[in-house]
Amino acid sequence: MKIGIFSPSTSVVSKCPNRVNRALEYLRSQGNELVLGELFFNDEGYRTGSIKQRAAEINNLLKDEDLDVLMSSIGGFDTNSILPHLDYELLENRKRNLVICGFSDITVLLLGAMNRIKSSKIRFLYGPALIPSFGDIEPEFKSITYNSLLDCVLSSKKHIYNVPNSWTDDWKNWEDFEQPKQIFSQSSWKYEFFKSSHPIKGRLIGGNVNAMLGTFGSEYGLKIQPGDVLLLEDSCKNAEVVEKNFSACLLNGIFDQVSAIILGKYEKFDDQGTGVKPIEILREILDEAKKEIPIVYDVDFSHTKPMLVVELNKPIIIDGKKQRIIKPNP
Repeated sequence: MKIGIFSPSTSVVSKCPNRVNRALEYLRSQGNELVLGELFFNDEGYRTGSIKQRAAEINNLLKDEDLDVLMSSIGGFDTNSILPHLDYELLENRKRNLVICGFSDITVLLLGAMNRIKSSKIRFLYGPALIPSFGDIEPEFKSITYNSLLDCVLSSKKHIYNVPNSWTDDWKNWEDFEQPKQIFSQSSWKYEFFKSSHPIKGRLIGGNVNAMLGTFGSEYGLKIQPGDVLLLEDSCKNAEVVEKNFSACLLNGIFDQVSAIILGKYEKFDDQGTGVKPIEILREILDEAKKEIPIVYDVDFSHTKPMLVVELNKPIIIDGKKQRIIKPNP
């Protein structure tokens, strides 16, 4: 694959060169050609460049019709700033298929572009970013993430998501080896409120909750259609912020028409000494609003590792009886 790397927000390349080099070497070792955006090495403190510079980097990469994937270098907090300056006409008129891939702050780019263009040649993956996903020293989790990416990009066949045997949200060894990471075992995801024996099928939409709040109510924001399956996940948030964010979703009517919710693992969640979990906060908010929505939670569509890759704006099936998530045939 030919992968273009864009940097729409946080600047980290100069701060972790070893991790960056590992990520580049890993993707190249898999036979990929990488095209680095012009801001890849830039560092303006909290960002890689001005708002217009960051938008121009993406627009320039889009001029390459040979690109198969447009992938973010990392997320951050300010991708929403560039949305009015992207060349959506260039995307709309693209001759070859293109996958746009990222997670976290890239949620707003995925949703914003999805709202503005109708071309079937553009696909939107809630999936890996170069530096956080492929820069680990340890090989096992990044290979699962990469293979999940290939399953989404290259295959149109039905796919049943397998629950990884283990996962981590440990940031040890980010730049250099310190000590072994803390690894958690798991055997299944958890399902609630599935009263029907029939699987739920709906268009998958959503992503990082905190990022989505930055575009609520705008032309680039989350647009729910009746029957959608809503993906929610986040990173490094405490209980009070998670409650605030879920309440914001409720107050904006986000839960009104969804057929089910997929709640991803919350990386480094801080319960603030309460013992409460994100699913319990969500459950309380939905209960208060008298909304009993089927939920599958602690899913690996999230910041944690490994990351399983999923396509937004396409159907997904949640089978509560057999406890599995399925990408159906197109």
